[in-house]
Amino acid sequence: MSLRFRLALTMVLAAVPLLGALVWLQEELTRRDAEEGVRAFTLARLEGAGRERCESDPAHFGAPSRRWPPQGGRGGGPGERHRWRRPGRPLFLHAYDAQFRAAEPGAPPLAGSIRRALEAGAEVASAPVPGGLLVAVRMPWDEGPCAIVASLRSRPFRAEVLPGLLASALVLCAGFLAAVWLSAGPVVRRIRALTADVRRSLAARYSHPVRVSGSDEVAELALAFNEAAREVRAQLLAAQEREEALRSFLANTTHDLMLPLTVLQGHLSRLKRQAGAGAPEPGAIAAAAEEAEYVASLVHNLSAAAKLEAGEPMVQRHPFDLSALVERIVERHRPVAAARDIAIEHAVPEAPLWAEGDVTLVEQAVSNLVHNAVRHNRDGGHVAVVLDEAGGDAFLLRVSDDGPGVPPDQVTRLGERRFRTDEARGRHPEGLGLGLSIARSVAERHGFALGFAANEPSGLVAEMRGPRSPRPALT
Repeated sequence: MSLRFRLALTMVLAAVPLLGALVWLQEELTRRDAEEGVRAFTLARLEGAGRERCESDPAHFGAPSRRWPPQGGRGGGPGERHRWRRPGRPLFLHAYDAQFRAAEPGAPPLAGSIRRALEAGAEVASAPVPGGLLVAVRMPWDEGPCAIVASLRSRPFRAEVLPGLLASALVLCAGFLAAVWLSAGPVVRRIRALTADVRRSLAARYSHPVRVSGSDEVAELALAFNEAAREVRAQLLAAQEREEALRSFLANTTHDLMLPLTVLQGHLSRLKRQAGAGAPEPGAIAAAAEEAEYVASLVHNLSAAAKLEAGEPMVQRHPFDLSALVERIVERHRPVAAARDIAIEHAVPEAPLWAEGDVTLVEQAVSNLVHNAVRHNRDGGHVAVVLDEAGGDAFLLRVSDDGPGVPPDQVTRLGERRFRTDEARGRHPEGLGLGLSIARSVAERHGFALGFAANEPSGLVAEMRGPRSPRPALT
C-alpha cells in the first residue's frame, strides 16, 4: 500500500468519527434550541389569563396557535431564533399535572427521561418519541392540572439535520483527501528518490552517499543513512584488512612451520638410521629435541598471537605467584639449554612475589624472553633469570645472556611484529619473529614495561617491570 493511499485512507477513517461527532453536536444544539423555543412559547401562552384558561379546560387547552411569535410577552422578540419548527406550522400544547397525568385523552405520555429531569428540578426536558421530539416545560407553579405543559414536534427531528450534515461532511472529506493527495505528493517523491539512492549505495557497497536535500525529517533520514553507511564502510574495510592479514599470516605460518618440521624430520630419520647401526649420536638427539621444543614454542606463540589479535579480554585476570612462574619456565628450558651446554640460572625472592593478570599470557611472554636468550646464545653460554622487588609496590624481572647480542641500531626495534635481526635470520632462518612481539603485547596489556639493552661485554638484557599485587586472602 502506497504512502499516499494510506494517508488518504487514514483521513477517511478519521472523518467517520468526526462526522458522528458533528451529527451529535448538531442534534444537541438543535434540541436545545427547540427546548428554548417551546419554553418561550409556552410561558408566553400561559402568562396572564392563559393559566386560567388552561386550568378551566385542560383537556382542550392545546388548540394550535397560529400566531407565532406572539405579539409582546416572553420569548416573542424578533431576535429570537426558532429553527426547530417550520414557519407557519401550528404548535400543539398538552397540559399535565404535577404527577405527570394528562387531562387530554390523546396527549402523548411523558418519557421516563423527561420525568426524571423534571423531578430533578429542570425547567425544560425533551426526549425523542415516534413521530418527533417531545418537549416538556415546568410552569412556575407546582400544582394544578397545568403544572407541566408539553409540545410534540410534528415532523422527525433527524430529518432536518442529517442532509445538511452529510453534505458538509462529504465536502469536508473531499477537501481533506485533496489536501492529503496533493501535499503527500512531494513527500512521496522524495522518499522514492531516497529509496533509489539507498539501493545505488548498497550496490556500490556504501561507497556513494545518498543525496541530502532540505532540512526536514526526510533529510534527517538521509543524513542518518550516510552516517550508518560510513560506519558500515569502516567495518567492511576493517574486516577486509583482517581477512587479508589472516591470509598472509596463515601463508607465512605454514611456510615457517614447515621449515622446523622438515629439519626435525631429517634429525629423526638420521636417528632412525643410527639406531639401526648402533647407538645414536648424542648430538643428533639434542638437535631433534631442540627442534621439537622450538615447534612447541612456535605453536604456543601462534595461539597467543591469535588471542591477542582477536582482542579477547583477559577473562582469567587474577593474582598469581610470579616467583613460581619463573621457576616453572626455567625448569622447562633446562633440557634444551643443557643440550647446547648452556648454563641457565635463576634467582627469586624468598617470599612469593605476587602480580595480577592473565597467568597464561604472562607465562608465555616470560617464556619467550627465556627462549630467545637460550636460542640465540652461543654454545656453552650463560642465561640468568632474576626476579626481584623494585621498590615497595613493583617487581623487576631481568633475563640476560652472553650471546652475540644485537646491534645498537636494532635494539629499539626489538618487539616489533615480524622484526628479526640480521644475525637471527642468518642463524635461524625458519623463525617467525613472534616471540618478542607477543612479549611486548602482553606487557602493554597488563600495564607492564618491557625494554631491551645491550649486556656488557656481550649479549642482551630484557627487563620487565610492573606493579605488584597483594597476597590473596586464603579462602
